[in-house]
Amino acid sequence: MTEKERKTVESDQRVDTDRIFTLPNVLSIFRLLLIPLIIYFYETYHYVWAFGTLVLSGATDVVDGWIARTFHLVSDFGKAIDPIADKLTQIAILLCLMPMQYWWVVGVVVFKEVTIGLLTLTAIRRTRRVYSAGWYGKLCTVLIYLSMFVLMLWRNPNPTFVLVDCIAICCAVTLSFCKYFHYFMGILRENRRQKDSEKA
Repeated sequence: MTEKERKTVESDQRVDTDRIFTLPNVLSIFRLLLIPLIIYFYETYHYVWAFGTLVLSGATDVVDGWIARTFHLVSDFGKAIDPIADKLTQIAILLCLMPMQYWWVVGVVVFKEVTIGLLTLTAIRRTRRVYSAGWYGKLCTVLIYLSMFVLMLWRNPNPTFVLVDCIAICCAVTLSFCKYFHYFMGILRENRRQKDSEKA
């Protein structure tokens, strides 16, 4: 590959990653718009509609990732907006579903998302790169969505089931937190070493 061809490829890649108005990104924004609709349906006792809208939100989450990878529409904006839409949906719906005595679960989720979010922003600012979700984050998301589906349809769940479900969510969130924390701290340490070596 000649130098001119290499620069052309790099330019095309930058254009792809800088794109905002792609179908996957539109679907992520659509998921954000579904959040108040789900809450409205749930709070007005239209549980079937709330469940259907939540399923639609989960389906678009799967579809937008598949479209982005299959048709090479992965973008930096998409890598940022997709997890934001996921986390806001999870937190908002869990606040609606969890009985008062189990709201500590939401607190655990919020603590994890805020802490990892700050680490992610720090890593992006220092390395100028946007990072995708790991398998542990995806596993945590799947478990939380399954919990929301069950709790939304099961109007009077067994207290033991709710407790076990809360413990399972906290375990998944803790695993995800530890893996992400180790991952981003490694990135920040490596970035610091590179800058120190450049100064030397």
